[in-house]
Amino acid sequence: MAACLVTGCNHDGDSDPPQDSANASNAPPQTSVELSKDQLNAIKIGTVGTYVFPVEKEAVGSIFFDEDPGTVQAESTLLGAAAAEEAATNVLARAQELYDTNGVSKAELEQDAATEQTDRAALKAARDAVRALGETDDDIDQMIAAGRIEAAQGVHTPPKWVLANVMESDCPLIHPGQPVKVHVTAFADHVFTGTVSKVYATVDSNTHRMAVRCEVDDPKDELRVGMLATLTIQVSRPVEATAIPANGVVREGDGTMTAWVTTDRQHFTQRIIKTGLRENGQVQILDGLKEGESVVTDGAIFLDNMLQAPSDDD
Repeated sequence: MAACLVTGCNHDGDSDPPQDSANASNAPPQTSVELSKDQLNAIKIGTVGTYVFPVEKEAVGSIFFDEDPGTVQAESTLLGAAAAEEAATNVLARAQELYDTNGVSKAELEQDAATEQTDRAALKAARDAVRALGETDDDIDQMIAAGRIEAAQGVHTPPKWVLANVMESDCPLIHPGQPVKVHVTAFADHVFTGTVSKVYATVDSNTHRMAVRCEVDDPKDELRVGMLATLTIQVSRPVEATAIPANGVVREGDGTMTAWVTTDRQHFTQRIIKTGLRENGQVQILDGLKEGESVVTDGAIFLDNMLQAPSDDD
């Protein structure tokens, strides 16, 4: 059975009432194809569903240690001051308990209180020093918390950074604290995770890109300075949206995106669609398809090619 190709007409003949002329002139012509049983083997049919798309931007950069030794020193001083202040606070609390039961003298209690005040002042000075380098209070709190975890685990590795360049058009989307995934060629199967730690204030007038610094977790100390890195920055929460497989979408010669819809799994109608995000073989559908409709999910290009084939009447 040969394919039946109909452009701008109805398979049901002239039984339908005539359309309003204004509406008919504005409606895009529909192209339909009928497939034989053998031809159906060349395609797959599925249902329009949903997919959770990550909203991410990509950038390229390189691994390096902090370009400013003063920054490393300030952050190291901060972690040391935080540890000392925490220890002094615990000692003072214990001394207060013992003093209440006559376990220590007033002089000993006062000495512990003086030590706690000194360490608290040192911590404040260390926080001020790091804050002066452009870090926020939230960033500083995260540094201290991470330092405590490393100390508890007996782990300490030098800070690893990725200095990357993002496109000028993406600049408004990038903010400190956003999650980052990093890939390097030397460890192709491994994903290093981290966060955006600093967004620089200027855009390069030649490249029209903005520098971004990311702090990367490297517990095995595998990253080396100078390694080329590709970054994926999560700029907002994932989006659940209408989607179909990429093999069900065709880009036409004029740039239009199309898909093929069916109601009987034999006749297929080409429909213009608008697409958005793409991820893992799925394409976000912004307009043109509804969840639950039956569409070609693989082999859409096969149907498009049939349109170019000469008809039996030629």
